[in-house]
Amino acid sequence: MLYSKFMKLEEHLELFKEKIKTKDFLVCKGLGNEIPYWIFDYEPEKELLVRDTIEKMVTSFETKYSLKIIEINLYDLCLKILSQKLSDEKIIQFEKKKGSDALLEKIRLILNQEATKKEISEILQGDYDIIFLTGVGNAWPIVRAHSVLNNLHSVTGKKPLVMFYPGKFSGLDLSLFGEFKSKNYYRAFRLMPEAM
Repeated sequence: MLYSKFMKLEEHLELFKEKIKTKDFLVCKGLGNEIPYWIFDYEPEKELLVRDTIEKMVTSFETKYSLKIIEINLYDLCLKILSQKLSDEKIIQFEKKKGSDALLEKIRLILNQEATKKEISEILQGDYDIIFLTGVGNAWPIVRAHSVLNNLHSVTGKKPLVMFYPGKFSGLDLSLFGEFKSKNYYRAFRLMPEAM
């Protein structure tokens, strides 16, 4: 089937499932020495469909195809790191005293690139074939997707990583929710053509 820019997201998800099972995808054929990072962008209002599809894939691909997918939910990861550093009570007290903007800055300092990289490195111990990075929209504005990707290449090695992105990826830059333009990001490949 030829890709069409008029395909629906459901059709893209079906093609995506077929693509990531291929040996070429798994061994990153055709990428040369590029980092095997892929972005699957989609309309933010389709978040629940994408989440449901990912959940089913993670559980079924190992059984059906002997492919182990590790899902890293960026939002859950942030909550885990924060809970190790601050109690909910301290977070509430800090916000009451200093305000929401000061709290956001403090949280960003705690969730710096080294902290997220270390936590992801621990998750990736063991055997796996593909990494799914999800929860990008929920983690914004605390953590930015391009910052996480920029810092992961030493941790992920040559395994393909797919970031599910609720917004637009032009192949050059990211636009979360189709509204918040991020810095240019050149190190990932668009996984599927545009869906309508």
